[in-house]
Amino acid sequence: MNELQNSEKSKIRYDYLKIRDRLEPTLRFAYSNIILSRIKKLKEYQDSQMVMFYLSYGSEVVTDMMINEFLLDGKDVAVPVIQNPGDGMMTAVRINKLEDCFDKVYGIRQPEFNEDEVVAKEDIDLIFVPGIVFDTNGYRVGYGKGYYDRWLEGTDISKRIGLAFEIQLTDKIPNGKYDLPVGRILTEKRVIDVSKTYKK
Repeated sequence: MNELQNSEKSKIRYDYLKIRDRLEPTLRFAYSNIILSRIKKLKEYQDSQMVMFYLSYGSEVVTDMMINEFLLDGKDVAVPVIQNPGDGMMTAVRINKLEDCFDKVYGIRQPEFNEDEVVAKEDIDLIFVPGIVFDTNGYRVGYGKGYYDRWLEGTDISKRIGLAFEIQLTDKIPNGKYDLPVGRILTEKRVIDVSKTYKK
């Protein structure tokens, strides 16, 4: 990605983070519950056993109630763990309850790393991906550290689902060869399926 694209991405990140931060907490929780109901209607969710969630941070779509409900549904849930901040790498680790996630890296909750609970990405049926802004082609801008794009390498686009509020959507985001799109985006208003039109 060239310098101009990086500059455009930085501006998009700044602008949309401000937009997302302005959303009232009560609406954030209400919209997150609507998104949860959309997830549960997906056949892929009903057929899944192992799902991966991010642990919501700041003004992101809230995942706490989703994780709790999925665990109650008998699903296995994995979350990201960063062992060495700064190396750009993360690992998927299975959790038994949300209360296990008390460590913080970059302010984001995570469980203690446990080798016995590491989950191989090929064993995960659905991966719920955060973002500050998504475009309608499935590309996203996160916080700029690249953890998800590195980890998602080699996963099937159909497993990657972006969770966002409708105000986080735009028509097009600059993207480079290392940017990986999600196959679907779920908001409080709709489901956008981009995996059928995606060209590698």
